[in-house]
Amino acid sequence: MRQGLLIFLAIVLLTLSGAVTPALAGFHPKLDQQNVGGWSLALGALSLAGYYIYKNSPAEQAKGYPENLGPGEWYLAGYLGYSYLPPMDWKIAPNGSSNELGPTAKNMIYRPGVQGGLKFGRYLDSHPWFGIEVETNLSRNVIPGPQGKILPALPGLPTQVLSGKDYFLVWAMQVNLLVRHGFLKDKEVTFGRLQPYIGIGPGWEVVYGTFDSTKNFAIEALGGVRYMLNDKLSLFLEYKYSYQFKIEYQDVHFNNATPDKTFIFNFPHHRFVLGVAYHFKNLYGE
Repeated sequence: MRQGLLIFLAIVLLTLSGAVTPALAGFHPKLDQQNVGGWSLALGALSLAGYYIYKNSPAEQAKGYPENLGPGEWYLAGYLGYSYLPPMDWKIAPNGSSNELGPTAKNMIYRPGVQGGLKFGRYLDSHPWFGIEVETNLSRNVIPGPQGKILPALPGLPTQVLSGKDYFLVWAMQVNLLVRHGFLKDKEVTFGRLQPYIGIGPGWEVVYGTFDSTKNFAIEALGGVRYMLNDKLSLFLEYKYSYQFKIEYQDVHFNNATPDKTFIFNFPHHRFVLGVAYHFKNLYGE
């Protein structure tokens, strides 16, 4: 029972991390499409948790579950890794507007950062090669300054966007559909100890900076390889790629004589992570 409570707590924390946005960088919550998307993903994660609790309840076990379980399993995993944001061009717009003025801050460069995250998922008993997972992660990348030459130059604006350093803190939540294949099968791990896998799914991400926060839907693709140390524990190495379209970084302040501006840019994100996972059949038994 203690194991079940710990797992349920992890699911709730994972869900709330995507639905309840921290009050950072002047963020002001409002009901819009992005917030609706975040709550939809959170409800999806809670639904998965509810289904898990139901299928592993004592009443369901009395019907013959889990004795008839197949080679599928649940898992709870944590990971740490490397966050890389490629150079981007920031297009300038009047503050609060998506109408680009024309000038662009060229070749904004980010330093590599550190990332950490949690994931909770299920591979099906009927089709053990197919799975679904929910995950949340956090990364931070410093934007060194001065940089970001503005071309063509605008009257009243400085020649560069940043006079000092800034940062992006990225909070993300994804739902991924997974496909895996098993190698090195034995009696302990019948599906196979070595498991390469790929996945794809929608996400919702919030990007925090010094001046503002911005959020939008994202698409994520991933690929990795897992090695089962035994039937309970595994190590995995994974690459993730996510992409947000046209996020708007608002309220960027240059000087007291110049109105604040909005920067509009796409947001690709590369992640390389190493993690450990705990695999189990149900809350109460094996």
